[in-house]
Amino acid sequence: MKTISLLTIHLGANFGSNLQTIATVETLKKHNCKTTVVNYIPARCTWKRFFGKAFRSLSSIVRIPATFLVAVVNNRIYNSYLAKQVPVSKPIYPEDDFVATCPKADIYVTGSDQVWNSIHNEGLDKRYYFDGFPTGTVKVAYSSSIGREELPETEYTEVKRMLGGYKALSVREASAKRLIEGMGYTVTHLLDPTFMLTKEDWSHYMSRRLVKEPYLIVYLPYNVHDKDLIYKTIRKIADRKRLKVVSFSWHILPDKMADKTVFFSSPGDFLSLMYHADYVVTNSFHGTAFSINLNKQFSVYLPSGFDTRVISILDLCHLRSRLLEADEVISDAKINIPVDYAPVNTILDEEREKAHDFLEKALNG
Repeated sequence: MKTISLLTIHLGANFGSNLQTIATVETLKKHNCKTTVVNYIPARCTWKRFFGKAFRSLSSIVRIPATFLVAVVNNRIYNSYLAKQVPVSKPIYPEDDFVATCPKADIYVTGSDQVWNSIHNEGLDKRYYFDGFPTGTVKVAYSSSIGREELPETEYTEVKRMLGGYKALSVREASAKRLIEGMGYTVTHLLDPTFMLTKEDWSHYMSRRLVKEPYLIVYLPYNVHDKDLIYKTIRKIADRKRLKVVSFSWHILPDKMADKTVFFSSPGDFLSLMYHADYVVTNSFHGTAFSINLNKQFSVYLPSGFDTRVISILDLCHLRSRLLEADEVISDAKINIPVDYAPVNTILDEEREKAHDFLEKALNG
């Protein structure tokens, strides 16, 4: 059995990051690999950064007790859930010698999530490329995300150099494939790892059913264009289908536009709420991915940033019709058109096989 050190975006109160990490480890296990998640904690995820932001203004200082408590609770929920599912290394901080402290392994895997998105990572973080490791280190990129269609010239040059050290490259967006092919490398476009676990697989990771009545789940984690407009769509769908509107909160305030707010949800709660939902409205990549993978009826608004990954998966599954324009309130006609999942599931099965073929060659070839 080969050993793998997996470097991914696993931290933060983010369902997708947590669950894609679990899915990646489970997928690598099918290729006779024992994986350790590298617990790299970038500067943006440290308490030093938290308190630096908290002391920027008088109003933020007043809120420190509440925001600190919320952050502690969320971190505990997500970190404990992940630690129960997969092996996680000791913490590695930006000031540490990354090459020396990274768990030693036969293969070093980067991916998935936005590991190569320098805007999300607040700069070009070379650790996500295992830069500086000895010559001969076996590196594989598994469904890595750039989240952008182009790179600044100086960044482009450095990324091109670092990608040259990889044995095999795969990305999760068509735009990233085009970008890296433009550098002269062979790269494969693969599904996000969360698709590698089926609906039945994910049922073993979810909490009990949390909402008894029929409901529409709202998952708008960030970059909302116009919440009032989106809720016009949400209410229209809910009224037509006689559904309760259920939303998430990562703090102590409810979503006043929803009928019910679920507070401090774990990734298992998210899975349960998605699994049992009668309809989903989201602007999230992983909200879209789980809607498709769990065969939900859904509608999508693009976030105001990093939207290439959402468009990519919709196009792959021929579901661009589920996308609503930023200023669009859904029509009665669109509400009444269901997703036919027979062809979608055929595509997903073919793409899963493609991913396994890539990994088999990259890890054992």
